[in-house]
Amino acid sequence: MSAQGLNSDINIGSKRLHVQTSVSETAETIITNVFDSGRIVETHSVPVAENKNNGELEAAVREQHQEVVSDIELLFYIAEKVRQVKHPVSCNKLGLVLLNRGFIDEAIAFFELGISIDHEYAEAYNNLGLCYFQQDDLARAEEMFRKGLNITRNFADLNLNLGRVYIEKKAYHEAVRSFEAALEINNQYFEAHYFMARALLLSLIENVDNGQLPPASIRAKRIEEHMSRAASLFKPFVNEDYDLAKKAIEDKNFSEAEKHYSEAFTKTNRRMDLSFENEFFLKFMYGGKGKDNQFIGRYVERLKYAINDYPEYADLHNNLGIAYLIMCRNLFLKALEEFRKALRINPLFKKAEKNLKLAENDGKGFLILLRAILK
Repeated sequence: MSAQGLNSDINIGSKRLHVQTSVSETAETIITNVFDSGRIVETHSVPVAENKNNGELEAAVREQHQEVVSDIELLFYIAEKVRQVKHPVSCNKLGLVLLNRGFIDEAIAFFELGISIDHEYAEAYNNLGLCYFQQDDLARAEEMFRKGLNITRNFADLNLNLGRVYIEKKAYHEAVRSFEAALEINNQYFEAHYFMARALLLSLIENVDNGQLPPASIRAKRIEEHMSRAASLFKPFVNEDYDLAKKAIEDKNFSEAEKHYSEAFTKTNRRMDLSFENEFFLKFMYGGKGKDNQFIGRYVERLKYAINDYPEYADLHNNLGIAYLIMCRNLFLKALEEFRKALRINPLFKKAEKNLKLAENDGKGFLILLRAILK
């Protein structure tokens, strides 16, 4: 390991990534950056435990570096499998993981693959639109969101993201209508409440008074209502900047309020990152992690942690239910192994033979159920 840390190149098809791991100047954090054509696409940071000597610190740097390298290699190994299987749900989940990790072009390719397999896959249109939104291509982003809404109007995310496009275009009336549509579908939607308040706040800052929005006094009241609702849905959102934003609104200092309101959202954004759910699905289905109870246990703990932050988010509870079923599946398979071991030890053990037959016959329904849920 050089004084600068560890460096590795990863060749994946025509792509060449560079991974660099080093210790921060204060020696408080181990930082790993992943570069794609000189652009940082991922950053991982882990705090350094106190009282580590040089040898222990060097070992920790090596461990983190190798973990990041192995994880990237596994991700692109899974990508090749998904490309061959052509399962639209897997394409969509992989696209989300790639997008979250900064590989936007690769994400676009998998969302497009998912759509080519299932032309009615509204969620893939939504996520393809998010790719273009991140690239500041508002026209193509809007096109994708509208295509998704042509397939189904009953999708809160599509309405939300179309509203975000309208905010960027300063079309606040249209933005408000889109957020209202999202909230009609799901009134527990934290981000819809957040962006609704932000659109109304920006309309006050820019003195928009076109007759299509409510009077300024009513907008100010609605901002406070949506802010409070957002805060009740996502606990970490209530931070110092949130309090400062509320105070500024009371003082009618809307520019100051918007600054703090946006900062409150930015500070909690990482806590809202639920991409680990998609990574779990892909590693479970394609990465050989199906029988790794420790891997599944860590996933369950992360879901519980996220639910503590976001108790009214239905998707989290649904995914925790699936995780518990996977745990049951692994315990069921272990039970079968034990019955078979008992019979190998004593082939005349009638009770073990009976238990094995019952488990094999009745367990088929459970395994079919789990496969259907994961499909």
